[in-house]
Amino acid sequence: MNNKIALKLTLYFSAVLLVFALIIGGVFYQFFKQQTVEIKEKEMRLRAEKIAEVLGDNMARMESRHGDGIANSKFISYLDNVTQEIVWVVDSNRQLSINKDRVQRQRREVQKHHEHSGFGLFKRQMPPIAWKEPPKTPKEAYERLPVQVKEKVEDGFNGKEFIIEEYNPMLDGIMLTVGRPIYDSQWQVKAVLLLHSPVAGLRDAIWSGLRILLISLLVAMVLGMLLSVVLSWRFTGTIEKMKNIAERLAERDYTARTNIKQNDEIGELARTLDILAERLELADAESQKLEKLRREFIANISHELRTPVTVIRGSLEALRDGVVTEKADVEDFHEQMYKESLFLQRLINDLLDLSRLQNTDFPIEKAPLNFADVMHDAVRSGRQLGAEKQLRITGSADKDIYMLNGDYGRLRQMLMIFSHNSIKFSPEGSGIKLELAGNRLKLIDHGCGIKEEDIPHAFDRFYKARNEHNKSGSGLGLAIAKQIAQRHDMQLQLQSKLGEGTTIIITLPPELKEKEYACLLYTSPSPRDRSVS
Repeated sequence: MNNKIALKLTLYFSAVLLVFALIIGGVFYQFFKQQTVEIKEKEMRLRAEKIAEVLGDNMARMESRHGDGIANSKFISYLDNVTQEIVWVVDSNRQLSINKDRVQRQRREVQKHHEHSGFGLFKRQMPPIAWKEPPKTPKEAYERLPVQVKEKVEDGFNGKEFIIEEYNPMLDGIMLTVGRPIYDSQWQVKAVLLLHSPVAGLRDAIWSGLRILLISLLVAMVLGMLLSVVLSWRFTGTIEKMKNIAERLAERDYTARTNIKQNDEIGELARTLDILAERLELADAESQKLEKLRREFIANISHELRTPVTVIRGSLEALRDGVVTEKADVEDFHEQMYKESLFLQRLINDLLDLSRLQNTDFPIEKAPLNFADVMHDAVRSGRQLGAEKQLRITGSADKDIYMLNGDYGRLRQMLMIFSHNSIKFSPEGSGIKLELAGNRLKLIDHGCGIKEEDIPHAFDRFYKARNEHNKSGSGLGLAIAKQIAQRHDMQLQLQSKLGEGTTIIITLPPELKEKEYACLLYTSPSPRDRSVS
């Protein structure tokens, strides 16, 4: 069966190769022809630009010798001799500078090319030769230019560049002509540069490329047919190997690899199969990781819920069974149950907030707002929270307005989470600063700080510093703040040293330009005093 497949592949491959050779030959000719012309035009445009710059730089010198009739300048003839293309210049007096010797050489080359063209594939009907004698004056040379070229020259004096293909009777051939205005130091058009290149040379290059392609395709077909026999026999072996690998993957053996190294379709299929195996292995590892996170999340929630529920249940049992009868003790038990119920409510609200923010389908009502107002609002609220510990909470901004698109309430919630943490861990009488500079907001405190190994986990769910300052925390605040920042395209960075303090750095999105929000209707809380210090 494998031999039959190999024979069929050989025949199919040979037929396809033949059709491919015919198609690619025609397509290549069209594209190669177009590309050759485009490259030539680009080269001539660049060369015309350089020559025009050189002539512009020497314009004052030529005008000092020849006045406006710079077409008589020998410098132009020099450029014509050293340049690959033919260089003509039309000055403001409508005089055309031509190098008669160069023109005669070009005419002889054109005639020689026609005499030695043994094939008629690219021959083109030429208009009658209008050359009788070389023009005696630059003025007469300009008058002999075709009408189409003269019209383009006038466009050049108006500052326009052009490129045309036309028959030039003086050069006795079809020329690709690039025109470019020549400016003096005052950016006044003083002349127009005409750069000529014979189209016959382009056609010879196109035919040479096509001939090389045909020979290459013929050799490739012979070699390809020989190689197809070898590859066809190898093809069945690699297919069998890939089939075995696919069966191992189906049995959940994601370590299986083909290890086939071929630079062909079979090799690509083998690499794709290996990539699939790698992704399945990664997906399996990620699935196990997610399952572990799910179990840890459930365990964390269970732990956080178990403590307040146990306290409330124990207190209720003690009250129901009459274990506690003293009025003061009963009030203490009520107070404890009230605090634990508040903790439960806060935990449930935080879980709902985190769940909503992690859901990309949950909308955040964004509108243009002044982030400086949000910061000052958070400072004022933070002062009230920190009054009990006599904390100095200050805010400063290098600008009164920093417009961005966001949810005022959510952004304030994010800043209040950071402020509440700073207040919780700061010693009495210390200070907390909020500094808005450029596109960065820093919140700096002088609290107990975070251990270096704990910093990468500070924004994880249920992460809590286990100390006397954080007994009532749910461990979700910073995770919620991180989600709010991500939904507003903000970057968070936490810097902390144990015993010295913590700095939260919030990198804001680019500030909205006035034209981006001027026409939008935005209703925000009434502006408050921004001079908070």
